[in-house]
Amino acid sequence: MENFIDTIRQDLPFGVFTADGAEYTESLRSYFSAQESDIKPALIIHPRTTEDVCKVVSALVQANENSSSPPVKFAVRSGGHTSFPEAANQQDGVTIDLRGLNSIEISDDKSAAIIGTGASWGEVYRTLDAQGLMVPGGRHSKVGVGGLTLGGGLSHFSGDVGLVCDNVLEYEIVLASGTALRVTENPLQHKELFDALHGASNNFGIVTRFKFRIFPQKSMWGGTLFHGLESKDQQLKAYHDFAAGIPEYDPLASLIHSCGMSEKGSAFVSNLIMLSTTYHLSLALIHRTYDLWSSSCDAVRTISGIKWSITFQTIHPAVISKSPFLQSALPSTRPRTTIVVAQLCATWQNSSDSNIVEEEAFKLIRRIEDAAKQEEGSQTGYTYLNYVHGAQKGVWGGGERVKWLRE
Repeated sequence: MENFIDTIRQDLPFGVFTADGAEYTESLRSYFSAQESDIKPALIIHPRTTEDVCKVVSALVQANENSSSPPVKFAVRSGGHTSFPEAANQQDGVTIDLRGLNSIEISDDKSAAIIGTGASWGEVYRTLDAQGLMVPGGRHSKVGVGGLTLGGGLSHFSGDVGLVCDNVLEYEIVLASGTALRVTENPLQHKELFDALHGASNNFGIVTRFKFRIFPQKSMWGGTLFHGLESKDQQLKAYHDFAAGIPEYDPLASLIHSCGMSEKGSAFVSNLIMLSTTYHLSLALIHRTYDLWSSSCDAVRTISGIKWSITFQTIHPAVISKSPFLQSALPSTRPRTTIVVAQLCATWQNSSDSNIVEEEAFKLIRRIEDAAKQEEGSQTGYTYLNYVHGAQKGVWGGGERVKWLRE
């Protein structure tokens, strides 16, 4: 580690921070979950350019190749939204904070935007909206561009243009060699890597910039409605009909349907867990999911600051038809019917309660998956990567795309 620190401070004299610096503290406080904020890396590095990232990767490779000491472990973060420990932060290692790579450029013909991986979707939307333009992206303004895009990315526009990753025209990526590449669909510009980067997270390198397809966008109608649980049967039926396209599917409409329990919380960064599973659309299974969630509330009801919710989101066949990524990611043996993404999200105040909350969260997801197994034809063989926990098993599945990626 000492050799790496000496090297990187020479290469990036203004971008290396230790625990005694204000920038170090700010970076830790900016994570979405307390589990990530509580991790203390030896160094936090703030690159500002792709060239800076090349220097960091080269220095890491050199330190690990030429040292008999334990390897220098590192993590990469964009927005820091993924909640489980060491998803984007490395205890006693190196955390590469990419939020400084947040440039947003619009092409002269207004058909594309080149966006830094560290930008937030709120920054992107404000820039594009000022010119009557839009891009499919995150549905929370503080989520980072990099993580959502590399995980696949559902958006409010998915019914019309597919997932977020389907709208990437070009990646700029730093490989393990410390070399930067521009990767496109062109066979002469690393097309195989271009295809692999869709929905494969950061397994192939550190992406520093994306070139996205953008489009004109006028005003949108949207909002949030709250209903008492006494109307749950009507609400679940309404969600089912929306997801099924009854009476008619609208590719320009988007719905996130949640059921939640909330106690008084804390103003500070909360502990957070997100897990998910998927199944083919079934009103009976939606009701079963709700019932399992409702039964689980008693186990966590007394946890200080608990917010415990189950959320239903939809991947309609029309979305799949617009998404080359999903067409390759979904097992070819499964039907192309509507998929429900069932997501458990929980926040709570005290870390001392983490074990019981996490245990109940995993238990609930397993019970939902067991219910799907019992209903013939309900299993999808697909997991939506952006909403999984690092401890979930079988995330990558066993489809053709996964086999290709591993080869």
